[in-house]
Amino acid sequence: MDPTNITTPILRIQPLSPYQSGGQQQRTPFSFTQGQLLQGIISAKSGTNQFTIDIGGRQVLAESTAQLQVGQKLNLQVATLSPQVELQIVSSSTTANRMIGNAIHLIGQQADIFPGLTDLAEKSAQLPQLSSHSKETLQAYADSITNQTLDTTAPKLQAQLSEQLLSKTLEAFAAPQSLDIGTIYEEIGNLLQQLSQTAALPAQTAQQATTLAAVFTQINALQSSAGIPLPAGAASPALITTEDTVHLLDQIGKLSQDNPQIQNLISRLIPLLQEDSVLPATMDPLQQLITLLAKVNSEQAQPQPLQLDGKQLQKFVDRLGINMEQLLADGNSEKAVQTLKFALLELSQQFSAGNKNTVQADQIVKSIELYQTLQIRLASESLSFVPLPLSFLNQGYLLIDTDHSKQESENNPGQSEKTPQRYELHLQLEGLGNLQIDIRQKDGGVTLKFLTEDTERAKFIAGFRNELEQWLTSASLQSAQFVAGAKEPVKSLLERIISGATGMVDTKA
Repeated sequence: MDPTNITTPILRIQPLSPYQSGGQQQRTPFSFTQGQLLQGIISAKSGTNQFTIDIGGRQVLAESTAQLQVGQKLNLQVATLSPQVELQIVSSSTTANRMIGNAIHLIGQQADIFPGLTDLAEKSAQLPQLSSHSKETLQAYADSITNQTLDTTAPKLQAQLSEQLLSKTLEAFAAPQSLDIGTIYEEIGNLLQQLSQTAALPAQTAQQATTLAAVFTQINALQSSAGIPLPAGAASPALITTEDTVHLLDQIGKLSQDNPQIQNLISRLIPLLQEDSVLPATMDPLQQLITLLAKVNSEQAQPQPLQLDGKQLQKFVDRLGINMEQLLADGNSEKAVQTLKFALLELSQQFSAGNKNTVQADQIVKSIELYQTLQIRLASESLSFVPLPLSFLNQGYLLIDTDHSKQESENNPGQSEKTPQRYELHLQLEGLGNLQIDIRQKDGGVTLKFLTEDTERAKFIAGFRNELEQWLTSASLQSAQFVAGAKEPVKSLLERIISGATGMVDTKA
């Protein structure tokens, strides 16, 4: 610790007195960690150089030669743990800033760090000495991480199968009278069967792919040119014309602009379709195939929202262990041992130093401790920091303007809303980049301001303006803005901490 930041002598924590719990006398030690930052209030002076300090709602006795006053607020840091706990009164902003600066990079690595919980959960199941509640916590987070992960494998597989199916369709059009056309159709049937089994395909579309696969596997080169009867459910409700088919191919092309292979296949297919003389006799199944591919590509282009509601997110954040020390201080050890931080600390004791599992666990613990430091530092700016270590985010956190909320409550004592009124959501997502969402909630209405990296991304998000009202269930959307200007979440956080700016952006339109 930098000695220039120490403003008063050391406070030595005296042994805690027993406290009453459930009708029985118990003695539970206050849990401290080396370097931990705390906030306390001098609640009483009990003798010469002896004071009672309220730390997180827990009363502890301390001895100090400093001139302390009852009601005085202190920023403390744990200096030593043995043979006696010693706290130093420090300049919290300077010390916290230094600690944040040393660990802020972990926010940018959350997409890589937290998925490691899956491996740690598997390892924990093989450790008989690890407590059952720690195993349960690790497994719960591993399952949560798995559910959050965006499945990019299925869409890629669908794109590959679509490309192969269009290639086989081109072969069928290019040589309609070939003796190998039966083999081509059988290959199409096999590809359709694979397509029907991809995870991201809706059930109804998957069933259509299965039905059409049965059609193609029945076709062979010896069948007559009179056409092949389609099984129930395979045919479209209305007759598909060549013009309709060309239009569907054009749609597929627009939805696959980033796939030059599909673009090339479509550019070769359309002229063949427009030449009636070369169309194969069994044209209807191929038209059905193109119709299905247009539907598959359309469904794949639509973003699928993650099934993660507010209660699940709150539980995910609450059990991280950001308040683990306070829970222990309050005597609530039952909840404290159910946090992720506790489970990881216990897990680390089961492995030797330098072990891969220990390194993984330590990284996550350091991330949680960073969140704790950020909460303490930003509290001085009347901001509440809520981390969002979700696996589909490269970076993510929420800031809540608690000071503005308090002012709103004082100015409107009869209002029913109890939650803060202003929020800032800072995210970094793959593909979309940096995104800041300023939220203002008042009188049952919400105004939103979306800031993206550039105007192109702002226009893209603005295209979902109508869906915003469907997503908002507890308030009405009064206005929404879409502009450029978002910064990297980590950079935005550092600027706020260094400058000490207070208040939030006013998002009223």
